Amino acid sequence: MATRGTNTGLAHEHCDEAVRRTARRCLIAADVDKTVVEQGNPKERSEFLTLVAPKLVVAAQNGMNLAFLTGNSMKELSERFLKWLVQQLCLTGHLNLLSQFHFFCNSGGVYAHFSKADIERILQPASNDDHDPHVIYTSLTFDGTAGRAIKPQFLDATYIEQCQISDAELSEVTAILDEAANRYYGAICWKRSSLGRSYDLSLIEDKDSGELIRPRVEVRPVEYGTSDNLKRAVVQVTLKPILSFRHAWEAQKSKLVNRDVRVLLAKRIQQELDRRGFDHFIARPGGTSSIDVTLDKLDKAYALQFIIDRLNVQGSSRLGEKIGTNTIYFGDEVIVGGGNDYPVTRIPGLLVFAVNPDRNLVPFLSRVFVPSTIRGGPSATADVLEELNRCAKELQLQFNSDRPTKTAVEELKVRLFSRRIKQKIEQLGPSTGHSVRDWQALHALVTLMCRDDEASNEWLSILVEELDGIMTHLATKKAPPQRAIGSSHPDHGL
Repeated sequence: MATRGTNTGLAHEHCDEAVRRTARRCLIAADVDKTVVEQGNPKERSEFLTLVAPKLVVAAQNGMNLAFLTGNSMKELSERFLKWLVQQLCLTGHLNLLSQFHFFCNSGGVYAHFSKADIERILQPASNDDHDPHVIYTSLTFDGTAGRAIKPQFLDATYIEQCQISDAELSEVTAILDEAANRYYGAICWKRSSLGRSYDLSLIEDKDSGELIRPRVEVRPVEYGTSDNLKRAVVQVTLKPILSFRHAWEAQKSKLVNRDVRVLLAKRIQQELDRRGFDHFIARPGGTSSIDVTLDKLDKAYALQFIIDRLNVQGSSRLGEKIGTNTIYFGDEVIVGGGNDYPVTRIPGLLVFAVNPDRNLVPFLSRVFVPSTIRGGPSATADVLEELNRCAKELQLQFNSDRPTKTAVEELKVRLFSRRIKQKIEQLGPSTGHSVRDWQALHALVTLMCRDDEASNEWLSILVEELDGIMTHLATKKAPPQRAIGSSHPDHGL
């Protein structure tokens, strides 16, 4: 007969395994620069290691998957973010968790992952106390032609080949961008005085000569495959630096979104691509000052849907869950038409945390959430991650084998949305000037929310989808921007 202690131990093991199984259904996804690391800040490394990295490690300890999607190059991903993440994992003795991290770069066209077997092989010569971050980092990367890069064997060859630009097309696309750069440079030099009233041109000036910088075409090849079958591919061509609303004077920024110099240039490049028979390519704004050209299908939504499918965290259609239900995403460029994080909003079940510096540019969509009106970037991301980890810990403590196990992402959504609803209800009252019709509409919505029958749930779902469709239509038709749903709450943290 089993002793009581044995039964207790088995119960704990059952609880831990159930919680881990539930956590593996969750995915935390994020942009990198200005979202988890403060690009341009001299202290970006130390702030990442103290503010965000520990919370990422705890999330991985809780069993969750993590994916990072950057429009930047392999060099930027490897020499900064990956290097610092490895340092954090080594210093905390959790390098084995690296297999739960997934990495995308070059507009999402390159996917890298280190399997458990890869990590065990790298760790084999050393004891747990000898995980030197530098040694581990150099085992994962090599000195490529464009800087430090993740070793070819850790890149997904099939994924790259589905996203790559053929050699013949690459030369034509590069020529189109080079021609566009010449026309653009001549125009901004000629209009320098008038452009200076809207933009801070010092941001694209040569520091020595004072001349405006001519944009250059960047082709970012990546090496993948094995040492005896090494291949090279290009998935993205970039033109930079280009004036964008990010270079505008503060008073001009919101006016220039979707109608700045970069947007106009991207449209002209697209027209030229289409005219020459390259309509399966797309030219879109990249980071702060770039235009990226990739295959039309390729963006962060494409990459995110790939990893959701690969990890089997789509959600259950049987339970009415939409793809992305078990995933949250953090981005600082969640801007209609002008941000490379915006495409992920088309994933229907995904909750997007907009940590934009310009919160008034965040789209009005039910699945886009502004976590803070006073904090942005990595600090806002860190706040949400801390809340998510708290949810995971409390669910573990509250585990009940007789009830379906809720995921930490589900619990996070319930807490955040219910908290915001209470805050907003408290703002309402007779003195707010709302009409009887307004109160009647709100009463109908709240009544539907309070009912637990299938018809009421269906009505709410239809209403929210219609609202999102209307706001997306208005935003893409260049209507006056609507402030994001979460931008008006009284900020007391999350």
